[in-house]
Amino acid sequence: MELPKTWFVLLAFLLAAMVIVPIVSAQSSESGVVTRQLSPTEGAAFTGANPEEDIGVGGMLKIKTAVQTMPSTFAATDDAPHWSAYTDLWEPFYPPDKHCDSYSRSRTSSGSAYDIDKIALRQRVWRDGAIYNDQPDTKYNSADAQVNYVYSAFYTGGTWTAQSDHTFELSGYTSWYPVTTDSLT
Repeated sequence: MELPKTWFVLLAFLLAAMVIVPIVSAQSSESGVVTRQLSPTEGAAFTGANPEEDIGVGGMLKIKTAVQTMPSTFAATDDAPHWSAYTDLWEPFYPPDKHCDSYSRSRTSSGSAYDIDKIALRQRVWRDGAIYNDQPDTKYNSADAQVNYVYSAFYTGGTWTAQSDHTFELSGYTSWYPVTTDSLT
């Protein structure tokens, strides 16, 4: 009688694992993409902020090496562009303005600009759920797209959130459309 009971418990465990594993897997990052929350010093290199005084400097960075649609045995991986998507929502020490800096960049392995067919981003910034900025930047045959937003007013408090939708398109390579976010209270 113990065998059927043990078998039933084992079957229930396996069914539960089948439900849980896809949930955990859905949270994992896209293959070949590195996602990082930058330190204030790393973020300041993008924004020009002062990491010692300014609030919220850092932001989200996603990096990916472009993948050829039809891999060639003759092409080296170093020839593929390296794409980066970045969003940082921060506040200077004085005055207490809100800044949001978003970038889409295409570079060679040595760090030089690598022009692609289309590079773009759309930056949106909300305060307490109300949209304050919705601005795109689309470039063709370029290596950079960026949007920089500054909100200056008497009251800059509340919960601020930012989201940038990025576009990287180059013929012969798989297109990439990452999303980066940041928040500041």
